Amino acid sequence: MNLKKNNMLQSYDPYYRVVPNILSESTKKELLEIALEPNAFVDISYKISFFKLPSTIQKFNNTGLNCVCQLLKVNESGSKIHKDKNRHNEYEGTYIPRQTVISFPLTQNCGETWFYDESLNKVASINYEGYGAILNTGGHYHNVYFTEDNDTRIVFQLCFEETYEDVCQIFEDKLKGKTL
Repeated sequence: MNLKKNNMLQSYDPYYRVVPNILSESTKKELLEIALEPNAFVDISYKISFFKLPSTIQKFNNTGLNCVCQLLKVNESGSKIHKDKNRHNEYEGTYIPRQTVISFPLTQNCGETWFYDESLNKVASINYEGYGAILNTGGHYHNVYFTEDNDTRIVFQLCFEETYEDVCQIFEDKLKGKTL
């Protein structure tokens, strides 16, 4: 998929917007080392695993923004179509808002995020390898399309309670050109 059109990154509102990946190589390396530790993730019913101790990665939110850092892992197909809900981590109680996320891949060949309408018909998909993406995870049904040919997908996310439109503006105003 060609993500550039007239030097503008791809956007498919209201589902997602592709943005530059603002993670430095050293941050990506450090996050991946943390993610690859044994028993780092908790499996949930969506076939998407959440990082077990999110409090230990909040230091990566050097943005000054009111958001929470999270790592997700997918290594099997068949993730459930769902809308994200705000949640508390079951191991330490950390509150994880899930209305909108800015997601950055830590791995390659990591599958696609598919979006669906209210009747669960596929309406959009995005593979943002090499980029980041603002995803409307609380506003629209979605899942990770992942096949046996894919490698394990691990992503780092900044998680927000704000709406998708607000987070798009936050990225433009406060994160564009910044390095984490």
